[in-house]
Amino acid sequence: MLELLKVKASGFKLLEDNFELDFTTRTRVYQKDKLSEIEEIDKGLNTFRSIAFVGGNSSGKSTALSLVLKTLLFLQTGRWEFIPREFKKDSIDLNIVFYLEGFLYNYSCTFSKIEIDKLSIANIYSPITNEKLIKLEYNKARGIVNLDLLNTNGVDESEILKSSLLDTSAIAKITGDKISVDEFSNNNIVNFDGNIVRNTFFASLNSCDKELVSSIIKLLDESIEYIICDNSDLVKFKRINEKEIIISKLELLSILSSGTFRGVELYVRSINALKYGKVFIVDEIENCFHKNLVKNLLFIFNSKNINSKGAKLIFSTHYTEILDSLSRRDNIFITHKENGYVNVKNLYSDYDVRTELSKSNQFDNNVFNTSFNYEQLLNVKELIINDLHTNND
Repeated sequence: MLELLKVKASGFKLLEDNFELDFTTRTRVYQKDKLSEIEEIDKGLNTFRSIAFVGGNSSGKSTALSLVLKTLLFLQTGRWEFIPREFKKDSIDLNIVFYLEGFLYNYSCTFSKIEIDKLSIANIYSPITNEKLIKLEYNKARGIVNLDLLNTNGVDESEILKSSLLDTSAIAKITGDKISVDEFSNNNIVNFDGNIVRNTFFASLNSCDKELVSSIIKLLDESIEYIICDNSDLVKFKRINEKEIIISKLELLSILSSGTFRGVELYVRSINALKYGKVFIVDEIENCFHKNLVKNLLFIFNSKNINSKGAKLIFSTHYTEILDSLSRRDNIFITHKENGYVNVKNLYSDYDVRTELSKSNQFDNNVFNTSFNYEQLLNVKELIINDLHTNND
């Protein structure tokens, strides 16, 4: 399978220009690491089974994840869906470094903005220009040094990228069937009109072994014996010591807690990611979900014995305690928004911190400048008090 090693972008949303994510290891890898958080791609080349993004509110965590998602989808399809708000200028420059079947690749291109008056159903993907592809056979004796030699010693294979379609890259001929990605969305299942707009929860009920799904449901709500959903709009629902009832999908959602239906879907789709070696991207992984269950998911993804297909969990979180479940620091990225633009730092390489202290403790002590602006918080508190006093007078 394809392994994404680096991605760099300019012009994407509020990310600063030359925003770069490097998913290769930055510190020594011990043999025990290869049984947990480290995925050895080739001799001397390692990446992670789990990658975390953390930061303050509106610091750019979701934006960083969306860049990773769109990059992987582009490698899968050869297309970049045009969304106007993603372009902070007239184009987005993208550079991707990846490993595939004994070779390193460096791919770069430019996506152009489409004028609103030229948008149509048949024209929803950004035109692609300035494509370039460098390929280098991975030399096991050199190890990670191969990455430094990629541009100088690699072979220019840009010719194979030629396509008759302006909005489709031939890179997908190389990468398309070598990568699988899934995203867990926190979007509402039901819209304001009471209509179900996202069926992923119901689909998840039938995507794994029924006994396993029932076990996951009981983990999240011990009172439920089973939920059976076929392709109709009706669901069989039974609580322990109660009779089975047949209800609509909408009624079921009104009965279940947010934590239950989100948790079931997250767990089941995680299992499918493990089963097929997918990259699984989850924004705000703790949303409506107990942190101990998140820690259990991390354990499952980080175990080489369980995660034998090389699945990868890339997630964001506000719960810094979750990070204490990760033994390494170079798989944790911290986002900040400064002067309106998002930058990213690596917990290992960009901070000189005491390793004997827990990660959560250091975040709580604002070592990484991720806490609330307390001056602004006090200002808001004062304004609330003044407003309440004014209304009471």
